[in-house]
Amino acid sequence: MTSETQTKSGPHRAVPKQIFNAAGVLLEFLASPEEVGDTVCMIRGTMASGLVVPLHRHAEMEILYVLDGSIQVYQSWGRSKGWNTTSAGDVVTIHGNVKHALRNSGSVPVSLALVTKSGLYAFFRALVKPFDLNQQRAKTSLEAMRGFFELAARHGYWLASPAENAAIGLYIE
Repeated sequence: MTSETQTKSGPHRAVPKQIFNAAGVLLEFLASPEEVGDTVCMIRGTMASGLVVPLHRHAEMEILYVLDGSIQVYQSWGRSKGWNTTSAGDVVTIHGNVKHALRNSGSVPVSLALVTKSGLYAFFRALVKPFDLNQQRAKTSLEAMRGFFELAARHGYWLASPAENAAIGLYIE
């Protein structure tokens, strides 16, 4: 299935994009900063049932539009402080430098569209591995986790400790 889209140069057919695995979250880069000629990008993310994105913080804002399912979003600041459940059609804005986490405690995968800036896009591009539907998900190795923490530090991202995650109800193995 293709869709018509409009760009500066006129309409074109959307080309299916490659799917990538970012620590269990499947990502599809729909519009990169290079493609749109700006610092913004759009990413489609899919989180399997039971998957969590631990507590973290980065300078880039995020706007999440839930496409399918429902997801719980934790924010440490603002009107939406604490855990809030969002469902298909809801929009969540996460300001830059706000500690936040995500979890899919539902029984079905959650699909969302993420609009953010080039810094987070660059982090995801460095983190992801191509996703192979025929390959079973392997447990993350200690070496892979070290690489993830080093990459996050290079990008200036803060990652919570296991105790900080447990304090908001996330227990990371």
